[in-house]
Amino acid sequence: MLINAFLCILIATRYFAFLPEAPSAMLAQVFLVSGTLSQMALLSFIIGCLLMPVILLPKLPRNLIQALVASFGLACLFIDTLVFAQYRFHINFAVLELVMSGQIVSFAWQTWLTVIAGMILVLVAQFWLIRHLESEPVYTRRAWGRRLAGTIFAALLLTNTIHVWAAANAFQPVTMLKRYLPLFYPATANSFMRKQGWINEEAVARQKAMSLERDSDLQYPLQPLETEAVNAPVNIMLIVVDSWREDTMNADNTPNIWQFAQQGKILQQHMASGNATRMGIFGLFYGLPGTYWHSFLVNQQPPVLITRMQELGYQTGIFGAAQLQSPEFDRTVFASIKNLRIRSDGNTPAELDRDITDDWSAWYAERDQTQPAFSFLFYDAPHGYDFPPDYAHRYEPMLEVINYLELNNDSDPQAFMNRYKTSVHYVDSLIKEVLDTLREQGELENTLVIITGDHGQEMNDNKLNYWGHNSNFTRPQVQVPFIMAGPGVNQQSALETERMSSHHDLPPTLLKNYLGVISDPQDYAVGEDLFAEPSGREWLLAAKYSGYAVITEDTILEVGATGQYEYLDSTNRELKNQEPDFTHLQEALEQISRFRK
Repeated sequence: MLINAFLCILIATRYFAFLPEAPSAMLAQVFLVSGTLSQMALLSFIIGCLLMPVILLPKLPRNLIQALVASFGLACLFIDTLVFAQYRFHINFAVLELVMSGQIVSFAWQTWLTVIAGMILVLVAQFWLIRHLESEPVYTRRAWGRRLAGTIFAALLLTNTIHVWAAANAFQPVTMLKRYLPLFYPATANSFMRKQGWINEEAVARQKAMSLERDSDLQYPLQPLETEAVNAPVNIMLIVVDSWREDTMNADNTPNIWQFAQQGKILQQHMASGNATRMGIFGLFYGLPGTYWHSFLVNQQPPVLITRMQELGYQTGIFGAAQLQSPEFDRTVFASIKNLRIRSDGNTPAELDRDITDDWSAWYAERDQTQPAFSFLFYDAPHGYDFPPDYAHRYEPMLEVINYLELNNDSDPQAFMNRYKTSVHYVDSLIKEVLDTLREQGELENTLVIITGDHGQEMNDNKLNYWGHNSNFTRPQVQVPFIMAGPGVNQQSALETERMSSHHDLPPTLLKNYLGVISDPQDYAVGEDLFAEPSGREWLLAAKYSGYAVITEDTILEVGATGQYEYLDSTNRELKNQEPDFTHLQEALEQISRFRK
């Protein structure tokens, strides 16, 4: 057990490489070293205790079970370091569900083979080690094992003592470090510290105010909607491309979208409402931060945008390449839509995208043309870096297979990027078919078309070993293209293409200008009407699975679920000796609490 604890400590040192920089505070340095030592030893001890019953088994099955469990534990820890390297969060049941469903990243079969081969090697080594130790070699009879156990126990006490003080004083150089180790929950004792007068009430209160609420009580909208008649409602089409980088919307990479965009407006500084699909789509339909996700899921309450269109008799065609049950859009965004199309047919993202294009075309041809139509198409190929094997337009040189285990901070992103760009080009060709169908049926002039992404996709742009999304709030992960074209768009002089805009702005814009809602947008959203004069806002709010961020032109204030925060520049590097603008933060806190009872 002690040998495996030592192996765990060695593996855990990989987490140190992902610190923005070495902690400057001496207390934080001691906490990091003692915490790593004690946490890895504690995890090994727990696994060892779970294996105690197997000592009653015969030698061979006992050794096999011990080797299997130990190997599985070491492999999980190593894989967790790989996940943490790219996303800065640890493996948990929610993450496993998202990985297995392809919502975060889709692993190629070569990657799975590499993992399996590594597991087999570890298993063989563990089996040999167990058999060797059972032969009682001379070095196991010495007392160094007891001394090491005493050292680990002392480290455990030191770690928890430091964290008790740090939690009572909201000392972030220490409290922020605990997220770097898996299953690490050091002790707190704020009640005791308060009785002794050893607590910083102001700092703790501020941290608590920044934390996420997960209760299910909602007041949405704040007031019943006030509406007026819509005599000739226009068709609305929302096309979303999963993992779409802002810099790949251009005449070369997306020629058809680019040509169409010249008929309307392109917002140059548009931010998704999150750095992952769940938060991006949530903000796009609700106009609310993703911090409300849990409450809306529990209540299964659809967005005002959808219910208002249903009141006006819109036919809704919802076509998602990825299944709409994970994340649970069938119980949130589309909860009020009957006979919802849950999944598509196909074995690859490219095939799924082909399927939704064909299915939408068939649905659109058969719809009741006396009623307005709302179409939602959600393409997935760029998320999986996928395109048909015979697709003619290819960017070279290109990776033939994406193996995330091989990516590191020194990897050349060009071949990786070329595969991604080819997948974007493929989706552009499918969107051309959709736009051509509208044009051929004479519906394009009467259809408001919005084309955007649910979030971005990073290719280690800032040289911090971030690949993909859902790991930070820099521009590569949250800035997306946003095109709006159709009835009334070009007549809106206030729709400035350089303004800072957000997914949160889409519902107020549609509800106020196309769907006859005259209520104050602040009664049902945190965004602004894009057709109104810009308010001059200096920041935008974005969310992730376990936190949120206040984003300005050149700073990121990232806040975790428990209120701990990091103040970063636009490249995700710590801003030393600088305090965030707490006025912006206070305004953000109002937004994430406004619709709670």
